[in-house]
Amino acid sequence: MNNDRVIQGALLLALSGATAVWFGIAPLHARAAAQQAETSALRARVAESPVPSERLTPFRSELDRRSRMLRDECPDPLIATKPDLAGVIRRLSLPIDGQRVVDQTFTAERSGPVDLDSDVQWNATPIRIELVAAWSAIAEVLDLIETMEIPSRVTEFRLERDSDPAIEMATAFIELDVLHRRIATEGSE
Repeated sequence: MNNDRVIQGALLLALSGATAVWFGIAPLHARAAAQQAETSALRARVAESPVPSERLTPFRSELDRRSRMLRDECPDPLIATKPDLAGVIRRLSLPIDGQRVVDQTFTAERSGPVDLDSDVQWNATPIRIELVAAWSAIAEVLDLIETMEIPSRVTEFRLERDSDPAIEMATAFIELDVLHRRIATEGSE
């Protein structure tokens, strides 16, 4: 009787493993092989192309730019913890000197889901920035946002300038979503 249970358990385990391979691993390998074959075919076509290489340079630079953009916006692996909001705020803060930067306010809000249908579950933590500063300081904050290591996206940008064109100050309202992978226990919050 005990041997029958061992044999049944082994068969059930083998059947589960075969099902996982058939429905999970095999399609992924087939898809990867198809993508690799397509990439090889495209590279062969580019190598055999009669188009002079200098005409392809703008396309290659655009491809490099988009590849960098994808790599920067969706790094792998994406952090699976809540982001260091204090670090983000420190990075984006400018010294208030009364001339270049008059005032700045940062407000962080509660994290929430970004998507519903994606395989990778993302959360976003909104940070609102209100900045009263010179044009150069506002541009500097936008550059700092662009070069952050943490994946983020600007969801709102409003600019209110002074009615006097001689005054080179403005109030910028920036809403920034700092992205991170959802932690398994976070869904229950």
